This record gives sequence, structure tokens and C-alpha cells, in this order.
Amino acid sequence: MHPQLQAILDDLAAARARWARLAAATPDDRWARRIRPDAWSVAENIAHLNLTSRAMAPRLETAAEQARALGPHRGPMPRTMFGRLLGAMVGPVPRLLGIRFGAVRTPPAFVPTADESRGTIVAEFERHLAAHEAAIRAADGLPLHAVAIDSPFAPGTRYDGLSGWVIVVRHLHRHLDQAERALAG
Repeated sequence: MHPQLQAILDDLAAARARWARLAAATPDDRWARRIRPDAWSVAENIAHLNLTSRAMAPRLETAAEQARALGPHRGPMPRTMFGRLLGAMVGPVPRLLGIRFGAVRTPPAFVPTADESRGTIVAEFERHLAAHEAAIRAADGLPLHAVAIDSPFAPGTRYDGLSGWVIVVRHLHRHLDQAERALAG
């Protein structure tokens, strides 16, 4: 496995382990409860991740197809500046003296309604996690850095395919953080 893809897989495995602990620890009566009116519940965070996975999956599949057409690649895969920046921004939100830095407003299409059952939200989320892992493994040896994808979140912005996977996994951690805070609150 290419070392950059292995790092993404390792980070995805850490997210899956966090999710398993969170799912086991969240009783039904806390699943959809908000700790504050402006903070999403566990259910809303996971439903949001489902919405973003639905938007990213076809873009990442297209990137892999385009990379496959370019032929095999074994060396380093440099990421675009914008891809690196966005990858840093979508991860867990740092706090300093109780102030959140890096919080961004979610585009309306990605604001969850969480009107589906817990079982439906969880089943879809776990399908996405498994599909992410399979797609990353299938991309081994492809020049993902050499293809661009359009962001579904910020129209008119593009970044490299490798950054797309970094963004997906860092975003998982961001919302697992929020879901863990919702449970603890």
C-alpha cells in the first residue's frame, strides 16, 4: 500500500474505532438530544456525515477512474496547496481558552434533518465507512494527486483527488468530536 494512502487508511481505522465506541455508549434517549440549540446531536452529526459522503463518493470514484487512465504511480503524491489547506480546515476544530477556531457554516444542502431512524442513519454510515476503505484500497498505485475534483461544498473550488480522501477522513474526525461532545454534555 502506498504510504500516503496507508496513512489515510490508518486515520480511517481510528475513526471507525471512535465510531464503534460512540455507538456503543450512546443510549437511545441521548441519540437525538442536543446539548445546546446551536449544537448538533449525535444523530445530526452522523446524518451530516452521510450527506457529505453521498456528495463526495461519486467525485472520488471519478477521480480514481481518471487516475487509473493515467497509469500506475509509485512515488510521492504532492497535494495542491488548496487541498492541504482544506484538509487542515475540515478536521477537528481547535479550541483556545474556550474559543472555537476554524468553525465554518455548513451549506444548507448538508444540514442534517435527522428525521430518519437511528437504525437507518447508522446502517448508512457504516456502509459509507466500509465503502471508503474499499475505495482507498482500490486506489493503491494510482496517481490521485494528478487529477482534480470539484468540491461539492464550495462551488468553483477544486483540489486533487488525494486531498479529497484526506478531507473525507479529517471531516469524519471533526464530526465524531462533535458527536462525542453531544453525548458527554
